[in-house]
Amino acid sequence: MSTSHQNSLRVTLQHHPEGPVQASDFGIENLAIPTINDGEFLVRAIFISVDPMLRLFIDPAPLGGGMPPMPPGTTIPGAAVGEIVQSKHPEFAVGDLVEGRFGWQHFAVSNGMGVNRVNPQIGPLENALGIGGLPGFTAYVGLQVAGGVKPGQTFLVSGAAGAVGSAAGAFIHARGGRAVGIAGGAEKCRYLTEQIGYDAAVDRFAPDFHEQLAKALPNGADVYFDNVGGPMLAAITPRLARGALVLISGLMAQYQGDVPSEVDNLPAVLKAVMLNGVRIQGFTQLGQDALRPAFEKELGELLSSGRMNVDVHIEEGIERLPDAFAGLFEKSVAGKVVVRVGDLPA
Repeated sequence: MSTSHQNSLRVTLQHHPEGPVQASDFGIENLAIPTINDGEFLVRAIFISVDPMLRLFIDPAPLGGGMPPMPPGTTIPGAAVGEIVQSKHPEFAVGDLVEGRFGWQHFAVSNGMGVNRVNPQIGPLENALGIGGLPGFTAYVGLQVAGGVKPGQTFLVSGAAGAVGSAAGAFIHARGGRAVGIAGGAEKCRYLTEQIGYDAAVDRFAPDFHEQLAKALPNGADVYFDNVGGPMLAAITPRLARGALVLISGLMAQYQGDVPSEVDNLPAVLKAVMLNGVRIQGFTQLGQDALRPAFEKELGELLSSGRMNVDVHIEEGIERLPDAFAGLFEKSVAGKVVVRVGDLPA
């Protein structure tokens, strides 16, 4: 077995967050490299994903009490990409590069459930956790749920500079749709228009946010791809076209707990639903594996032609995972955040 680690570090839940997540909510343990049984393989992690949605699952009452809390001491169950270094599984061989929910740890044992081989067309290996992984596939599935992208159709995307929003904008642009992104700050807005292919970008921190939004959407938005949740939905309802579709992809503004507000935003949303025929639909990439071959084909074509260029922010060392995760909510960066925890294959 080729490895640069004689032991396996893992990041665990130290205690459930109270309010905004802190790096101190996590712990790091040193364990022996696990052994495998028949029908299993051992993965050496190379990159580990840092995803905001994970915040939901480390609450004391995950999903509002819809599932049991994660016990302290549990390995954080994030996605990772790595190399198989031992195998007793008939369908996975030593040397295979794979992506799956292997957790925040150097080594993981898997039986192959939910594991995908890395598509060699996606470019650098870290892309398997971004445009070629869960964020990219989520964006693709959302656009399929919306009925595809028709030329000239206008899409409004919140959290547009994030991993899912970046991928969504690139797909919309490549398919001939008009993409308008909402992001925080002038630098992220430039990233959207100059690198991703958004037709317009609106700074949610700008004092003239609503004026910018009106200018970018003279005829309204046909589809609102919502990655943020919170009060933003009520803020954009006046800019939705009649019969518009709202796709709920994520609720990042609410992952840190309830958003304190003296304003009830629901009436504005319901008014748009009733008067303008706005439809609201949630979706998930779970159970959509039948779409993966088409997703990989389209993504490969976009990457090879240079029409998709999403930033990946790489931090170094497994010890950086808690700080990188907390930083998602404090000082988010454009594109995808991953942490390199192992060497690339020789």
